[in-house]
Amino acid sequence: MKVRLTWAYALVVGCGFAPQPASSVGGDAAPKDAATGDSPHAALRKPITIHATAVTGTQTDFPVWIDLDLGADARADGTDISFTAADGTPLDYEVQRWAPPHLQAWVRVPSLAHADLTLFVTYGDVAQAHAANPPGVFRASFAAVWHLEDTLAATTIADATGLHPGTAGSLGPAAQVPGELGGGIAFDGTGNEQIAFTDPLTGNMPHTISAWVDESATNHTCAIVTVGTGNTDQSRFLYGQYGNNTTIGVGQYNDDWTPGTRIDGTGWVLVHWVHEGNNKKTHVYRNGVEIAGSPHTLQNPPATTGSTGLIGNAPSPQFGSDNGMLGTIDEVRIATVMRDPSWIATEYANQSSPSTFYTVGAEQTVP
Repeated sequence: MKVRLTWAYALVVGCGFAPQPASSVGGDAAPKDAATGDSPHAALRKPITIHATAVTGTQTDFPVWIDLDLGADARADGTDISFTAADGTPLDYEVQRWAPPHLQAWVRVPSLAHADLTLFVTYGDVAQAHAANPPGVFRASFAAVWHLEDTLAATTIADATGLHPGTAGSLGPAAQVPGELGGGIAFDGTGNEQIAFTDPLTGNMPHTISAWVDESATNHTCAIVTVGTGNTDQSRFLYGQYGNNTTIGVGQYNDDWTPGTRIDGTGWVLVHWVHEGNNKKTHVYRNGVEIAGSPHTLQNPPATTGSTGLIGNAPSPQFGSDNGMLGTIDEVRIATVMRDPSWIATEYANQSSPSTFYTVGAEQTVP
């Protein structure tokens, strides 16, 4: 069962003091951390076993979504939390949200294949933890990964790769709402709200663009991600609803495809748009499955130009009219490679139902 969190919970990551050593005086209780009130603990861990039956194909450097409760022995400041392989090798990870005792994180698993695989979340002893490395988690050809977990108290939108941070326009703290994976950002459809970033896609290079979207039922054109310039074949756009077709839309500006699949008014949907680039073939996936009519061959290869990148809008006059999203967007990613169907199916299996993707075992003492 997936746990929904709101900002009424505390988000605590990466700050605080190490616990003090236990007193050498017989019978004295171990002193607590003066800043957090935490008592020192032994190094603890929980096994996380990823089921081979939930993995499609063989995946390399795969970011796994972890969503679990740690219990009472993890530090309130989260500085004791990290992840290791079964043999103790440190794994790259990113803590997306820590609201004790609930943890949501990303972990890079070097290889997922056709056998169950166990990794460990460790906690309780700061000395046993290793530092988070978000860019390392997403090193598998990701150009940008926006979790959209931002409080919007400031305009900066974090990119886990560190390469393409965004800037929020006309979005305040009230727009941070529950998403599919932690928090998401709600857009009001006016075209005034958007997140700007520098376009990482140029020319005819391939791409995979993905996002979780909860779009209201509408006939209003709703942009999810738009990059490039508003001239024929010089942009790349992914729309949750395109024109009056009430269907998803993808294209390159005046070289478009509306395949007839709806995502508006259906709740949370994971959308992948894979473009092969120079050979003009483009693919659309809904909830891990390629839709009818895909792949589709566009008229021309992409010739993407310009530095414009936007989440939640495709504004006028550059793109003809304001095409603001009416709904909530979460976990937007741009990769500079074509993800294959097995990668996409595995992403959906992990993110849509973590409790069936893996099993969390009982707490153990670290050997």
